[in-house]
Amino acid sequence: MASSNSKSTNQTARRIFKILLANPRIKVSWVKAHAGNIGNEGADQLAKDATQHGQPYSFTKLPKPHIKGLLRKRMLEEWQTLWKNGDTGRNIYNIMPSVSLHPTNWIREDVIFFSQHGSFLAYLRRFPLSDSDYCSCGGIGTALHYAT
Repeated sequence: MASSNSKSTNQTARRIFKILLANPRIKVSWVKAHAGNIGNEGADQLAKDATQHGQPYSFTKLPKPHIKGLLRKRMLEEWQTLWKNGDTGRNIYNIMPSVSLHPTNWIREDVIFFSQHGSFLAYLRRFPLSDSDYCSCGGIGTALHYAT
């Protein structure tokens, strides 16, 4: 590996060597290729993309707030996709289809009612906390049933 040779004339290898010298916490080691190592597979994909489409990332240092903004945006996009395509929390999804980092102003009773996680017989029956999920009137004891 050219970057391990301090006398190399390769400009990229020299830059890598200087970065390694300036950052002793960075460790370089050999990893077996195509062995399912997530980091290595990601590096392979980035290298393949760079050879096909040019270098996608610049060596220019970006300001931390900019990087944080990019990461926040990407995280919210992934969270939104998981929320949209998930199979849990559909009652809440129907009311709040968009994710947000800002808290809602819901009161405790609203959260219990819309999530249907409260002392409703239909909910308690899912656990061994009730013998039946039927209300005394014969209907299924959901939050909506009790409200109406």
